[in-house]
Amino acid sequence: MTLQEQLKQMRHASMERMPQSIMKVFTDSIANIRKSQLKENTLQVGDYVPDMNLQNSNGNNLWLSNLIEQEFLILNFYRGGWCPYCNMELREYERLRKSFNQLNTDIVGISAEIPELANTTTNKNGISFPVLTDVDAQSMKAVGIVFQLDEASKKEFKNFGMDFTKIHGNSNFELPVPAVYVINKDMQIVYTHFEEDYMTRLEPTELLENLKNNLITENT
Repeated sequence: MTLQEQLKQMRHASMERMPQSIMKVFTDSIANIRKSQLKENTLQVGDYVPDMNLQNSNGNNLWLSNLIEQEFLILNFYRGGWCPYCNMELREYERLRKSFNQLNTDIVGISAEIPELANTTTNKNGISFPVLTDVDAQSMKAVGIVFQLDEASKKEFKNFGMDFTKIHGNSNFELPVPAVYVINKDMQIVYTHFEEDYMTRLEPTELLENLKNNLITENT
């Protein structure tokens, strides 16, 4: 089953299970992100990402530049291990990791959840690639993919038992739009995928084909 098929099933189940009033809060939030033109202000293909200071599951600091060991590195910015759509996506990248590696490409997952929770995300999804913490979403802000939760969304997340002050270790109530960036060894962006609707994700096999047919050819 493709990631798109899995996501479609999850979305359908959520809409059936969740009261329409709650779904409206989240769909309104998506619409507001689109209206804010966040996408137009993110880093784009050809731009260079800053050298991000990230933390591993032990709380040790790592520089993004030290993680680029192959020709390309996929930066998978996800909302957190509490998000079922993110977990599905991470598992699909794990399933295809060897195929990406054969194209001299590796993967790293990045969220703002504290290292302890990032470690939980790693273990429950059987992830072998690094799953790292962007403290206070500073690096994601530099990329331009962060938005602040509106009051209605805060209320619904709280009703679901989501305490973002504990998940993120701060009271900023900020989340990233799920995004995929591919960078080369110079930390230049060669591919991006940004979708305001958190229930919609890039199909990893599409990225695999893009790398195979376009990016690798352009960079050889």
